[in-house]
Formats: sequence, C-alpha cells, structure tokens
Amino acid sequence: MRILDEHRTGTIRVIGAGHSWNGGIETSGALVDLRHFRRIRIHPDRRRVSVGAGCRIAELLAHLARRGLTLPSIGLIARQTVAGAVATATHGSGRHSMSHYVESMRIACYGKGGEAEVRRVDSGQALRAARCSVGALGVVFEVTLKCVPQYYVRERCVWRSDLDAVLDNESAAPLQQFYLIPHTWAYLEHERSVAPDNHRSGIAMLYRVYWLIVIDVLLHLGIKLTASLLRSRRLVDVLYRRLLPACIFPKWRVTDRSDRQLLMRHDLFRHLEMEAFVPREKLRPALDFVSAVLRAADDADYDVSAGVQDRIRALDMRDSFERIRGSYSHHYPICVRRVRPDDTLISMASCHGMEERDWYAISLITFAEPRLPFQNVARLLATTMAPLFNARLHWGKWFPLNAGEVERSYPGIREFRAACEGFDPRGVFRNPFLEEAIFRTFDHHNS
Repeated sequence: MRILDEHRTGTIRVIGAGHSWNGGIETSGALVDLRHFRRIRIHPDRRRVSVGAGCRIAELLAHLARRGLTLPSIGLIARQTVAGAVATATHGSGRHSMSHYVESMRIACYGKGGEAEVRRVDSGQALRAARCSVGALGVVFEVTLKCVPQYYVRERCVWRSDLDAVLDNESAAPLQQFYLIPHTWAYLEHERSVAPDNHRSGIAMLYRVYWLIVIDVLLHLGIKLTASLLRSRRLVDVLYRRLLPACIFPKWRVTDRSDRQLLMRHDLFRHLEMEAFVPREKLRPALDFVSAVLRAADDADYDVSAGVQDRIRALDMRDSFERIRGSYSHHYPICVRRVRPDDTLISMASCHGMEERDWYAISLITFAEPRLPFQNVARLLATTMAPLFNARLHWGKWFPLNAGEVERSYPGIREFRAACEGFDPRGVFRNPFLEEAIFRTFDHHNS
C-alpha cells in the first residue's frame, strides 16, 4: 500500500514472467515485482484454489497434481505467473481461457477519493473486468480459480487433407489444436480428447522424450538454423516437405496426465508472436486470407485469388499489400486453437453483449531477425483482419492495433473503461501501451 500512496500521482505497472511481446509492463514510474506472492491455498470443497499473484503456473500445477487436482484450462507453456496469465486471458484449446474460471480476486487499487485500498472482487461487471484486465485495474494480490479433479488426455498427431477434415473431427477430439504448415500448406492435427480413465500409456515417457527432443528442440533448432541464421527459403522448404513428415507417427496414441500432454516448450527459443482471434464462422475465410498474404509475401509472383484482392481493395490497402510482396518467407507452423466463449469484458473470446460462439486463435510466430519484415506482414494482417473478420489480437502478444481499431471488435470495451475509472480514477495503472490500445478513444470522447 505504501507504493500506491507514494505513486498516486505517477504510474505503476506490475511485472509477471516477462513473457509478453508488447509494452504492457513498460513504465516511467514504479514497476512492482510480485514473485514472492506465491501462497497456494486449496479450499475445503476442493473446487477452488486461491493463489498468490506471482506464483508460476508450473508451480501451481505441480501443487495441485500432488493432491489429485488440476486447472480446467491451461496454455501451451507454464512459465507465466498466474496473475499475468489471467490478465491477458491465456488459453489452451477446446475450453475457455483461464480468465473465465476466475471466481474472485484481491486487488490493491484506489477508492473514489484517491485513497489506496485492497478490494475483493467477486461478482458483477467488476469481476468480468478483473478477469482480463491487462493490469489496468490495479495490483492483483491473489486470484481464486476453479480447479477440477486431475484428468488424462489421449492424443496423437495426424495429417488431414483440408480444413473440413480437421473441423469434422472436432466433436471426437474437442481439445485438439491444429497447424497450417507453411510451404506445403497442409494441415497437421494434434488430436486430443479426455481419456475415459486415468491410466497412463506404457509408452508415455518415451513419447514425452520424443516430443521434447524431436519437436520442441530439434525442429525448432532446424527452423532457427534455416530461417534465421542461413536465411534459406529452400532449406526451410526441405524442412517442411521432407523432414517434418518423417518425424510424425500417426499410429502413436498416447495417454498421459493433462498437464504433461497439453504443455509444450516453444518458449525455449527467442521468437516474436502475434495471435489473432476470429469467430468460428469467419475461420475459413480468415485462414484463406492469412495463407494468401503469407504466400504473396514469400513469392512476389504468387497469384492471389480475386476474392482476397477484392477484400484488400475494399479496405484501400492495395499499396500496403503490394509493398510486402516478396519481402518475407514465413517459416513457422501456424497454430490454430479453439477457445470457448468467456464471461469477461475484453478477453479475446469475450461473449459480452453478443451471442455466445467459439473463437479460433491463429498464431503467427517468427524466429528470423531482423523482425521488421515479419512485423510489416503481421501489421498488414492485423489491420485488415480486424474489419474483415472481427479479429481480436491477444493482449499479451505483439499488438500493432490502436484503440479505434480495437473498439469495433469489443462490445464490452466501454464497460471495461468505466470499470477502470472505478478502480483507478487518476489512471495510475495505465501506460503508453494501454493508452494507445484501449483508452485513447475513451479519453478523446470525454475531453
């Protein structure tokens, strides 16, 4: 509370695990590190767990696993802090984001008179705002999340002929995520479903070692070598057309504990990521559009379909599109994950004020440096996909949109801004990134 009192006329931001690719934690004022807020308390009903904001997800999952419990939803990696993951609506595939499962929070913020206070948030619009707040409501001390009995996941990797084949299998594999492979533009499905019993496969350990060494390490080293160091489009092409297919074994069906199966280690290598969410009915045209833009960026002579050209022309983005032709060769699988609608105001899968529907996260990652060619292509995709497909960018990843571009996709953003006024009337918890991405339009309307 002393920090809030001393900086009531300045700015305060909180640092989590530093996993974000945008300016969300930048500040010229106080930067608060909550790494020692790690207490974990499982409630007597074993349906809820209260955890300190600075606790890493990996530590929380291990603590729950020892007691036969886990979280209903986790992302691909577990190095984030709990508060950071919630603040940016970290998600897996086939379920809601982590934010949706937040039942209450304890937040240090400011009262109407500007005095510092710790507020418990457990209902109404305030809870919907706090569930995904991008740190704009205050300093989160503790988060109470739902927890569930530990479950096991059965998975295999299988090639699919097209998007229809992937989506047709969704009911049988509701936790699946899939990849659009660059250069071949084929679909690889990570088929996943909850196992009928908690029985670990005999080859589970071998499978984990295989996945860690072959996919998490060797494949990523291959991408880093061919795309970033040698900068060879031909070698990247060989990697995906010849080597990757040889490393996938569709007959392997492996069952293991959920947190072992659902986590990956793409965070082992430095990269830059932008992730755009589109509603289910927009998924097919969005993926067609993304692949067309990436193929034109890779090959200046690529013949883009008339439909894609019409979309670009309608937005008066023809010149921007022509500038990225032949400028960048995409080299990382495009991961697509389904996220169920969230009961939040501004998470990427928020259903506030609209019909509930699933959202699909389309992830674009680059290992290549300099980053500018990727950023130019990603910026074009972000600024066109927002109006074309109601796309929403992940708050914790590279974020080139401004508040005006964001507002049209988030029916709940005005309510979120109003909630922030109730927790932070002076804007102490804002920074340039939040002003640009969320508040600038609001301030303009009220000036």
